[in-house]
Amino acid sequence: MIGGGGLAEMMTAQFNSLDNVLREQLLERKEKLQEAMALSSDLEFAALLGDVDSALAKMDKGTYGQCEACDGQIEPERLLADPLVRVCLSELSDAARAALESDLELAAAIQQGLLPKSVKGNSAWKADFIYEPHSIVSGDYCDVIVQDDELYFVVGDVSGKGMAASLLMSSLHAMFHTLVPLRLPLGEIMSRANHLLAENSPANQYATLIAGRATKSGEIEFVNAGHLPPVVISNGEKSEFQIPGLPLGMFADARFPTGTVQLSPGDAILLFTDGVTEAVNCDGTEFGSARVIEALNGATEPADLIRGCLDSVKTFRGDVASADDLTMLAVTYA
Repeated sequence: MIGGGGLAEMMTAQFNSLDNVLREQLLERKEKLQEAMALSSDLEFAALLGDVDSALAKMDKGTYGQCEACDGQIEPERLLADPLVRVCLSELSDAARAALESDLELAAAIQQGLLPKSVKGNSAWKADFIYEPHSIVSGDYCDVIVQDDELYFVVGDVSGKGMAASLLMSSLHAMFHTLVPLRLPLGEIMSRANHLLAENSPANQYATLIAGRATKSGEIEFVNAGHLPPVVISNGEKSEFQIPGLPLGMFADARFPTGTVQLSPGDAILLFTDGVTEAVNCDGTEFGSARVIEALNGATEPADLIRGCLDSVKTFRGDVASADDLTMLAVTYA
């Protein structure tokens, strides 16, 4: 357990880390604006440069992130999305709030469009999933990609919440749909996705993610980037398949080991995000991985596996509202 002093130190470290990320973003924008102004006398460039300088001056004075209307704190996720934001959500005008709501609705529609269009599979594999965002947009990533006679599947969870997390989720979708057709080894796909994420995302953003490649012979190759281990159901036995790995985006040159499991017809796997395991009941007890395994009695069809686990989560949670995105993906060897 973390004591009061330790918790305060952790919060201070997090705020300092956020400030460092935002300062780097502002300095980079300042450099780009100065380069643009050297080629053009556009007054818009000069106005934006003034806004950036003002934000940097506030950082030096320790007032950056304070709402100019009410002196409250601007939401960190909004600052990460736009370091020049000046007011908190509660002070937005009706027009600005309507515009933000419209943007969120559009983002939600785009996310829904990125999900597998239907229950996907091929002649050897059947798959099903459930994707329940906690709010209008989600940081969870769920995907099934059929490539010739192989089935690739991915489940991930982006750090943070809201629009920033949903944007990173969309980036991961684009990466895997670009990399999988290259027919690279699975570990190399993960390494390249990791490098792209680390080089092109804020330092405080990362993703846990597990990916698999299923062949027509029943073999599944896994690679795990710091995500919850999948549950393998084979010959009536249920177990977690553990592979070490760091989350994506933490270190640009990280490498990712792989592991394989051989399934027989009727065997299955279940992947999920921490919206499942960290669901809590009225006592504050978490559902946990052990209850996930207990919930999988008897079923092997993808839809039945998901339904049984989801029903167990909802029964366990009772009247306690969900506090996180929840995603599950089940794959069965036909």
